[in-house]
Amino acid sequence: MIKNNFGVKFAASILAISAITLSGCAKGKEDKAKEEKKEAGRTAQAVSVAQVSSINLNPDIVVAGQVLAQNEAQVYSTASGAKVMQLLVDVGQYVNAGQALARLDARQITADNELLSAQVRRARTALAEAQVQVQAAEQNLSRGTSGTRETALDLRQAQIAAAEAKSQYDRAMATTDIGALSREEVERRRNAWQAAEARLNAQKGDVTAIMDGRRQALTAAKARLEGAKSDLALAIAQQNQSNARQNNGVITAPVSGLITSRNVKVGEISGMGASPMFTIVTGGALEVNAEISESELGRLTQGMSAQFKAPDGTQVNGILRQLPAQIDPQKRTGIAKFTLQPNPSVKSGVFLTGMASSGMRAITAIPSSAVLYDNQGSSVYVVKQDNSVTKQKVTLGARSGDLVELIVGPAIGQWVVTSGASFLAEGEKINPTKEALKAVTPAPNQAPANVKTK
Repeated sequence: MIKNNFGVKFAASILAISAITLSGCAKGKEDKAKEEKKEAGRTAQAVSVAQVSSINLNPDIVVAGQVLAQNEAQVYSTASGAKVMQLLVDVGQYVNAGQALARLDARQITADNELLSAQVRRARTALAEAQVQVQAAEQNLSRGTSGTRETALDLRQAQIAAAEAKSQYDRAMATTDIGALSREEVERRRNAWQAAEARLNAQKGDVTAIMDGRRQALTAAKARLEGAKSDLALAIAQQNQSNARQNNGVITAPVSGLITSRNVKVGEISGMGASPMFTIVTGGALEVNAEISESELGRLTQGMSAQFKAPDGTQVNGILRQLPAQIDPQKRTGIAKFTLQPNPSVKSGVFLTGMASSGMRAITAIPSSAVLYDNQGSSVYVVKQDNSVTKQKVTLGARSGDLVELIVGPAIGQWVVTSGASFLAEGEKINPTKEALKAVTPAPNQAPANVKTK
């Protein structure tokens, strides 16, 4: 009886489990069918799309920087210590080369000139003295190779005495065979001859020493003469330099140009400070030292034009005179120099911003409205053949109006979403409306299916 009840209960359990399982499967199929029905009934989002195209673009480069003088001439005092008596020009004036800028105290200039003139006179006197010394040394040397009169007489006497002693000795030697003179006499005459020869040699040595001394004296006199000539030349050069620089106390402009700074006042002592008295912009030429990013340096060309906005709102044209010579390793930028056309409202030191045209070139472009930005960079939604969309990363370049250069991204001929992209999801179907790009070079690629044209 117990076994029969257990069998009945077990069978009932199996039937209950089977019923639950079948019920779950039926519910899953029902939910899936509802989801598919819901998905099928969803309306595709209407968006605008544009074709990735090749266009001729003339992109502008933003250029900004401080205005500096293209060439400057700094005018310093020509007479240190002289008082400034008169200022003849002021900042903002245009001056010509040689034009008087200031006048200094003439009394100080005169005193300096008198001092230099005295140095020249002293050098001339020293030169004349050196010339006299050379003449005297030459005359002393030219008196004869035999030395002074007294020395010459002594030498002559020594020569006569030596010759006489030699003669007597020779006669004594000639009579030795006949015994006319004693042996002692012959020996005495030989000693006398040798002594006379020694005196003669000593006298010759005195004459040589005297002549060497005269030659050395002449050499020293000539050296002093050359030194005196150099001293005189130096004194004259200093005098000429002072006269040229002081210009009678008148400070003149070395070049023609615009006075941009004046760092001196009447009554000040010239040459006391490190700053120049005047700064002149040569020819009045100013230029903008624009800081250009490394990525845009390749778009710069020598002679390209730029337009800057002056402080008074007027336009100032510029020409690229010098390309960046180096790149700052920290900022990754270089300095490009744009020469400016003359404009009264543009002064050295002001900051100008403008645009430079890099010239026409062919690029791959899309509307800037197609680009989405997030923390991972830039991207666009690309339309697939079944009108679904997929997100793709892009790298952008130059901009011109509503267009942006596509360096890395979809190929020419593909379509990207231009409006409503921020509401799309990956793989979502869309109802696209085609927009045309301006200045587009037609691409051979065909539009994706079901693309409408406005």
